[in-house]
Amino acid sequence: MKSDDQLNALRTESQSRPLSRRDFMQVATVAAAAGPGLAATAFAGFSLTRSQRAEAAEVIVQGLGKLPKVKFGTKMDNMMVTRTCICQDWNADLFAPAVELGINFIHKAGYWGRRGPVPDAIKALPRESYYTDITVDNTPRNPDNFDAAYNQVTQSLEANGLKYYDIFRAHFGWRGLEAFNGGDNASYKAFLKLKKEGKVKYFGVSQHPYAKTVDASGGISYPEKADRYAEIIQAEIDSGLIDCMQVWYSYGYPKGAEEVFAKASAAGIGMTAMKIYAHGNDKMRADSARLQELKAGDQVGRALIRQVMTTKRSDGKPIFHTCVSNLHNQAIFEENIGGVSPKVAALDGFEEYLA
Repeated sequence: MKSDDQLNALRTESQSRPLSRRDFMQVATVAAAAGPGLAATAFAGFSLTRSQRAEAAEVIVQGLGKLPKVKFGTKMDNMMVTRTCICQDWNADLFAPAVELGINFIHKAGYWGRRGPVPDAIKALPRESYYTDITVDNTPRNPDNFDAAYNQVTQSLEANGLKYYDIFRAHFGWRGLEAFNGGDNASYKAFLKLKKEGKVKYFGVSQHPYAKTVDASGGISYPEKADRYAEIIQAEIDSGLIDCMQVWYSYGYPKGAEEVFAKASAAGIGMTAMKIYAHGNDKMRADSARLQELKAGDQVGRALIRQVMTTKRSDGKPIFHTCVSNLHNQAIFEENIGGVSPKVAALDGFEEYLA
């Protein structure tokens, strides 16, 4: 096995010319020996060919192990999902390893066709073996535009060939109770027509928190504030129309937001957490005691996901069933996916993990 100095020399060498097969296998051996959830560190800094990146991903996948599935609420038949999602705008190298891990829920799949083709790793799967959502953009940009919502779904299916979407997700959500109107709005009406046509199955929302403000001149704006979630989420729960929600949630969020998310989860709504890293990394990074409790070392992304995915309702069950992260390389992939990996949790001694 090569020394650290030899590996550093290979890192430098790889920037100017591809590693030989022998040298790459030496690096891969070091990566595999690093242990579950730690392989990407050994590959860090190397410039690898496409085939070498694929082999590196296999080493990372072996360390993470297959991911278990949980029931995604109770309103969507028996939909079983892994505790993290694929996202349409991930780095292209990450789709194949995600499929190998068993990740079976794809967020923003409706943008394929307009923002690039369906990845080969997804295209090769039987359509019934994975779930998708389409984030429908008329809400709240054109809240009264039925045609915009309907056409986005139908045109995207024509472009990407996915046949149907499991979830019609009202993107960004409604700016207030008046816009939501108990479900009497263009988004929900478009969903009903599309469902009748077999193009979508379930109704969801990617709800942002809005606070209506009026300035001295009478101008209206809708700043996004996490502490303003309770009213709109409660109205969506009460409507009985929402099958699943995607919401902002991270370490240090307002207690009122956590409590209303717990109510939604207890009502059988499938719950997805988003903005986990963007909204929580500074707080987690500064809390060394919590990092230690979460047994994630210095991997803040892994700690944040463990924090969110083990936050419980009053009945002791997790609030969130799955989460979404925007992943750009193999190191971030391993750090984040390791947050929901039982194999990595066992190595770290994180016994609280999704018991």
